Amino acid sequence: MSRTVDVPEYEVHGEVVVDPERAALLVIDMQNDFVKEGGSLYVPDAEGTVHRIQELLSLARSSGMQVVYSQDTHEDGDPEWEIWPEHARKGSWGWRIVDDLAPREEETVIQKVRYDAFYSTHLDHFLRLWGVQTLVICGTVANICVHYTAASAALRWYEVVIPRDATSALDPFDLEASLRQTSFLFAGRITQTSGVRLAG
Repeated sequence: MSRTVDVPEYEVHGEVVVDPERAALLVIDMQNDFVKEGGSLYVPDAEGTVHRIQELLSLARSSGMQVVYSQDTHEDGDPEWEIWPEHARKGSWGWRIVDDLAPREEETVIQKVRYDAFYSTHLDHFLRLWGVQTLVICGTVANICVHYTAASAALRWYEVVIPRDATSALDPFDLEASLRQTSFLFAGRITQTSGVRLAG
């Protein structure tokens, strides 16, 4: 049985100013299995965010902001395949980050085995080494890997910014619920791609 639920209001900031020397852009799981039709966990709205993520990448790269990609990574026997269909098998087409958002050689790719890009990875180490205080997080899936990475970041006292038009989910409800929780629980700032501004 389906029913309509109103999402409690949360603030969408018209502008969020970030210091590129103290910020990093996190691109979450923009891999073929999630973004491209035929992928094993295809998110229909994900491809529509590619252009917005390209805009964020251009902003970050032109300002010297750190750019980090998470890459969901699984191999034989991974217990996550008991929850979801087989996906993001290391080395496969579905595992690769989409060509339109390909990382540059100097950019960091974090291979992760769970939803949270901090879990059992070196992400926190690198961010602290770089002096990062603010994370601009985009990608897919909003209420799963984006959400748990944002939550983990906030619990470590990073400031979280999410451009909503550069983030996708399997269902509009999932996107709205995740953004509301990020704003309400973690004091995250929700904006649009065009609202991300650089200090100075």
